[in-house]
Amino acid sequence: MANKTAGILTRLNLALVVLWLASVIVTLVGWLVLSSSNAAQADFYTSASQNYAGYFAAQSGSTLGSILIGAGVLGMILALASQVRVRGAVVASVENVVVDAVEDELEPTATSATDTDAPGTESVDGEKHETTETTEKQQGELEESVVR
Repeated sequence: MANKTAGILTRLNLALVVLWLASVIVTLVGWLVLSSSNAAQADFYTSASQNYAGYFAAQSGSTLGSILIGAGVLGMILALASQVRVRGAVVASVENVVVDAVEDELEPTATSATDTDAPGTESVDGEKHETTETTEKQQGELEESVVR
């Protein structure tokens, strides 16, 4: 169990997690400030009060709440964009490793000039060429290694 937890923690991008959490928290705080300020403004309008300091505080709270919501949503968009970017880099690095492995598997092996009757080659004009059987065998082995 400890090995699974350690594996997850090593693959976890803590900066990205903190960005997601901060964005969600800022959005929620903004919503709470906006809701309470709007309620204070509604109370001011319905009570026909002359408390303009409270009214201006409620307006400021509404403005602050909407700015916090905007900042939180912007943080979420940035977190999503950075997560896509990081995921793309991880996928690209895995694809490069697979492509390198495939290229290594498909590279023809060098044979000496004296070994003209080696299996899997045929002599044509003094040059060595791989037969289609050898190529098909290599492709089959490559497909098996990729499937694993």
